[in-house]
Amino acid sequence: MSKRNMRKNSLWEYRAIILDLDGMLYFQKPFRARMLRYLLAHAVAHPSSLRDILLIQKYRQVREHWEQYEKDGGDTSLDERQYAFVAEKTGVMPERVKKAVRFFMLEAPLRLLPAYRDERLAAILPALREGGRRVVVYSDYPVEDKLRALGIEADACYTAADSRIGSMKPDPKGIQVILGDLGLAPEEVLMIGDRQEKDGLAAEGNGVDYLILPYRKKERRRLYDSLKLDTKGSI
Repeated sequence: MSKRNMRKNSLWEYRAIILDLDGMLYFQKPFRARMLRYLLAHAVAHPSSLRDILLIQKYRQVREHWEQYEKDGGDTSLDERQYAFVAEKTGVMPERVKKAVRFFMLEAPLRLLPAYRDERLAAILPALREGGRRVVVYSDYPVEDKLRALGIEADACYTAADSRIGSMKPDPKGIQVILGDLGLAPEEVLMIGDRQEKDGLAAEGNGVDYLILPYRKKERRRLYDSLKLDTKGSI
């Protein structure tokens, strides 16, 4: 269900827009279904890779719910701590987890992503930037390669693994860092994402307005219609 927590009448009244990547810039649910078919085909063709695919499943579970496993960060990076945690739980070396993540989550998906791009949202972003608004992409996962694959440009990119952030949503640290870099007050910024429990709470933790636009599986579309989101500046 969509959720709107905005003090302004239109996203065009904000000076900056923070966008979640995986939940917003492409249709994640049908993309994941396509990736599952790819993984199954890959496992049939390369039976030795099945262990790595299971590692990916465990890694995704750990990363999505990292706050349940770690309360305080260590001296190493967020990514390295998660690789080590998954390796310990599955009985493999951290380097194997890292290689599996790099191939199956960071490299293989890139050629499939363009077919699932959210064209309606992608068409709005250039108009926002041309109108003087900053467009920032913030994700729990790496950003730059996916943006290039999608053919989408942003003014700045941030990820949970950035050294100044080092935490997953809904920890407010990421948006706090972004606000500092932008030099903007919370009321001048709007967060757009697809999950209240991640994007919405991260925004709330900084006093930032937000718009939650989930994907509706049955209709195979995002919940834009009731919001009248278009390039003319209305919601």
